[in-house]
Amino acid sequence: MWPALNEQFVMRDRGYSDSTETARRPRHRWYVLKEAFSPDLVSAAMADSGCSERDTVWDPFCGCGTTPLTAASEGVRAVGFEVNPFLAFAARTKLLACRPRTILKHACDVRSGAVKGMRSPLETYSTFSEGGGKPKWLFNPPVLRSFEGGWQRTVGMRQEPRDILRLCLIRAAMQVCNAVQDGKCLRYRRDWQARAFGKAEFLASFDVWVKAAAEDLEAPPPAARKSEVRQGDSRELAERIVGEPFRLCVTSPPYLNSFDYSDIYRPELFLGRFARSNAELRALRLRTMRSHVQVKWDEPASNEWSSILAQCLAGIESRPDMLWDARLPNMIRAYFEDWSRLLSTLRGRARDDGSLWIVVSTSAYAGIEVPVDLILAEMALPAGWFLREIGVLRHLRSAGQHWHKASRAELSPLHLRESVVILDAKPR
Repeated sequence: MWPALNEQFVMRDRGYSDSTETARRPRHRWYVLKEAFSPDLVSAAMADSGCSERDTVWDPFCGCGTTPLTAASEGVRAVGFEVNPFLAFAARTKLLACRPRTILKHACDVRSGAVKGMRSPLETYSTFSEGGGKPKWLFNPPVLRSFEGGWQRTVGMRQEPRDILRLCLIRAAMQVCNAVQDGKCLRYRRDWQARAFGKAEFLASFDVWVKAAAEDLEAPPPAARKSEVRQGDSRELAERIVGEPFRLCVTSPPYLNSFDYSDIYRPELFLGRFARSNAELRALRLRTMRSHVQVKWDEPASNEWSSILAQCLAGIESRPDMLWDARLPNMIRAYFEDWSRLLSTLRGRARDDGSLWIVVSTSAYAGIEVPVDLILAEMALPAGWFLREIGVLRHLRSAGQHWHKASRAELSPLHLRESVVILDAKPR
């Protein structure tokens, strides 16, 4: 029998699974991922688990730091893991303590550098600028030069003001980027050429984020000394930790939606010198969860983790002409193979009274729903977890690109959902 869904979950349709409110919260707003969950979800999970200052909270896919920052703000130690070096940098930066007047003082020098400008190495690289020879480009040359001029003034600064101001520079550049992130990919603005973003717009945006950072730093800093963000593949990092079991783990992995998040955040990776070539970007992709087909992954060794998964794959593979990529069935297998490893690893790092909250979304291929929440719940028991609840957080629109062939076959698009799978180390 398949695990039951709680459609009347107390958090349903109350904003727990999106970042709308996050953009208005101190420190969180320094950089926000559209696909992130709300800090309120972390706070609710901590309250549910009875977390205290003696406990540790984990997040193996911490993105730009929602879980570590929320836990640290409540005085609880947090350990975040993030494979994307830019996102790990943003998460660490949000935990820093610095005097507002120090930020404002150094910001004046950074702004002077941005006004003066400096030729950027990205002006002739790929799609980053008009000088790269592409019909569309991410940044107009005046923006890149202003960014570079400001960046160079941060060299030699103490870590705290340097990293905060560098995050402000990157955030300002992305606000005057010719393309925007919509959670799935980079899409060029319809009027990007008419807007003609330049130095003035970049400087205005930089001023906004410096002011926001200085305002947020007026409040007492989070208990940053208790928290940390480790950069690397969570599947490997979590296995290396000795001791320090967690009371609570709150996380949201890359969804099984075939979107390449390392490509979505490519501008930030290159702006911040976290990647300097496509080869380095590809190496990063190969360290992420196998949730897309943009690189050639290792083949999954097995698929015997879930009867629900087996039924889904049988249905999907019976409709090969409706798949937009023949590798999708193996991508699905590989994704859950990664989860099989991680579920076992996390159980070994949990306290006996520990809990694991996983925010996931269902997906659909060839008109077949892949109920990720149900599959993970079924996989959890062999890994040593006990299912407490699968709470529906919200229902989503149909699966876009996955339906372009299904619609022609006169199949009705499924309505996907986001859920939180709540697991306990021992039965409650």
